Amino acid sequence: MKNQTALKGLFTSWDERDICILAILCELDEGASPQAITEQIRWLYNSRTRHRIKSNFKRVVRQDTSEDMPCPSYEVLLAGAAKKLGIHKHCTSIDDYERFIPQAVIVTALARMNPVQRNRFFTDEFNATPMWEAAGIKSREIGGLRTAASVLALANASGYAVYAGATTALGFATHAVGITLPYAAYTGLSATIAQLIGPPGWLALATYGFFKVTGTDWNKLMPVLLTIIATKHRHEILARESSLNSKNMKLEN
Repeated sequence: MKNQTALKGLFTSWDERDICILAILCELDEGASPQAITEQIRWLYNSRTRHRIKSNFKRVVRQDTSEDMPCPSYEVLLAGAAKKLGIHKHCTSIDDYERFIPQAVIVTALARMNPVQRNRFFTDEFNATPMWEAAGIKSREIGGLRTAASVLALANASGYAVYAGATTALGFATHAVGITLPYAAYTGLSATIAQLIGPPGWLALATYGFFKVTGTDWNKLMPVLLTIIATKHRHEILARESSLNSKNMKLEN
């Protein structure tokens, strides 16, 4: 991926709630700025421990450390997560990364569930409408009472696969590392799945095997990345729906 997208640039069009969610996931105050969030992501990706080791070594050999370990771009985060999940060889585009990463997290979580929990994922129905309304989508065909599995299938058929997948995976990933977000932070699907799979932390850190003391902290970064993917696509859907509504209004006039 030759083109690189600065994380701060992605956040410029996000609303206060979106930024607040990222701040909580980064273990910052809810009112933290996008600049503070990107700085925290920088350290989560590069690891403060590893940075200290490298900096101390460079001081000994008198090398400049001012440009060491910059904040990763969106593309670098995607590539790192895909490699951690063992799917990087199958990703050749941004679209591949954004589709395959949430899917890999969902499959991993389902594999860790007991049969009863997994059955509920496929059979229990919930109101999917809030999830779609958050993205400005009003459709009876994909809203209403649905199972989590059917929502993902309908989202794929309707062109909303990445949004639904990332939102669902976020519910799994935050539970896996014991993070509890305010209810408003979730759209309908991830909140319902979070309730289905049990109390925060039941999957345990071993679910993903992300933890590494001197490496990238994927326990914290994976929920952050899934939130970025989901929010990015929610805003893209909102923009498309707004454009379509404007065109329809012009045609009616």
